[in-house]
Amino acid sequence: MNEVKAALTQAHRAYAGYYKSMGQQPTTEYVDGWQAPCYVGAPVEGFIAWHAVEQVPATDFSHVEQALQVPLHGSVKAFFSCYWAGDLDVVFQGHTFTLLQVQLPEDAERLQQNLIGHVMMKQRLKQPITLFIGVGTEEDLILTVNNETGSVGLEYVGKEPHELLASDLASFLERVEPA
Repeated sequence: MNEVKAALTQAHRAYAGYYKSMGQQPTTEYVDGWQAPCYVGAPVEGFIAWHAVEQVPATDFSHVEQALQVPLHGSVKAFFSCYWAGDLDVVFQGHTFTLLQVQLPEDAERLQQNLIGHVMMKQRLKQPITLFIGVGTEEDLILTVNNETGSVGLEYVGKEPHELLASDLASFLERVEPA
């Protein structure tokens, strides 16, 4: 899934460049007690600057796959195991999203638990398995990757995808712009 890493790297560069052009750094909500590798400086009024830092070692999803007895799509594993970073606010074809990122191993563990819950809900509803990678501006609207095909789409929590955005995650990431 080097294509996903390359596209995500470019998205992070564009995001950092967008903020730099305004004389700023991207910020995220500061979580007290977290020593996130992506944090830069000291928190100000509950927020802290961040920059993307390569994950070493990368987040491992094997225990999630074992627990679910379902292999996760490689693009999603690559997406969440490239960088420690704050979330990315982006625009894609007129839609505004927040692409979720993980800031440190504890955050990755929390994400994995949420993915397990999401997959179990999809199985209970007998819907195709999707894996969330972001949230929309509307309540309960999520950005997902189809676990079988790798396509990127939109769905409301508990519903099947209603809009196809891209055939794969890398091509989606190549076309997002900072918001």
